Amino acid sequence: MKQRTLKVLMVTMAVVVIGWGGIGRGGNEVVSAESLPATTTSAYTVTVGATGSIMVEPDVAYLNLAVETRGSKAADAQQANATKFAVVEKTLYEKFAIDKKDVKTTSFDVQPEYNYTEKDGRVLKGYVAVHSIQITYRKLPEIGKLFDALTAAGANRLDGVQFSTEKKDQYELDALKKAMDNAAARAGVLATSAKRQLKGVVNIVQGGGSSIPINYYANDSAQMKLMATPESAASSSVQSGQIEISTQVTVQYEMQ
Repeated sequence: MKQRTLKVLMVTMAVVVIGWGGIGRGGNEVVSAESLPATTTSAYTVTVGATGSIMVEPDVAYLNLAVETRGSKAADAQQANATKFAVVEKTLYEKFAIDKKDVKTTSFDVQPEYNYTEKDGRVLKGYVAVHSIQITYRKLPEIGKLFDALTAAGANRLDGVQFSTEKKDQYELDALKKAMDNAAARAGVLATSAKRQLKGVVNIVQGGGSSIPINYYANDSAQMKLMATPESAASSSVQSGQIEISTQVTVQYEMQ
């Protein structure tokens, strides 16, 4: 009886050992797995570029004038120029009350002037002195009177007039608003065509802004000789026109 019981016990233990061994071998064959991240739906986007521009009235003019004189010697030409320029300065500062910071010399030079003949070749004729200035002037309705007064004072050359604005930053903000409105309109059309709706702005990139000034130049080699105007004659008429202020944006929208 005892031997029979001992055999049953040994068989049971063997089964248990075999069972544990099987579990061990099965554990070696199991491959660990990581949970896959939840799949996210890619957002639908549309990117558009747009420009906004406005037309504004100029509020400042930059006049480029010069006093040109001649002399047989360099010193003579220079002295004659200084005399004439002193009268021009008096007109600017006293008659028109222009601030000295609004008048700057852009160049001053004295150069020899030559005649060319087939017989003698290059022959010294004399010297030319040129004193060029730029005037910042804000009373645009009176710019014709300023021209006439400077001509009478001795400014005998006009190198160009540029009309611009000193409120560029303010006007550029208005142009930006129009650019963003245009971008939204374009994106809305594209989204509707794609059977979707705009959800919101994802990204904005501002491009360069531009201010297109109005330039007037003389027809004769970009220089116009100013002729004295009789006091009884009407003042010179200069039309300033309008200035275009524009800016660009690139906007990305999310669609749904």
